[in-house]
Amino acid sequence: MFYDTEGTDNACATLDLPEPNPAARALAEALAGCCHPRAERLAARLLACDQPEQLPQLRGEVLNLLALSFGTAEAQRRLRALQ
Repeated sequence: MFYDTEGTDNACATLDLPEPNPAARALAEALAGCCHPRAERLAARLLACDQPEQLPQLRGEVLNLLALSFGTAEAQRRLRALQ
């Protein structure tokens, strides 16, 4: 049996999320257009990253994923554009 209950339309709208690290945000934007299954999860990890010491590892994962999706030259071009 199902019950109809009233609730808020968007319960997550009231959450105060921290502002992402600018370097992490840039890495997430470098994944734009990437259709690899892991791209969305990696972008979410980047935007939730609150420890700057994790950024080199995440940058390596971004490079690997971009190389798998677009080739090594395009991956390096995208990351070089961030510097």
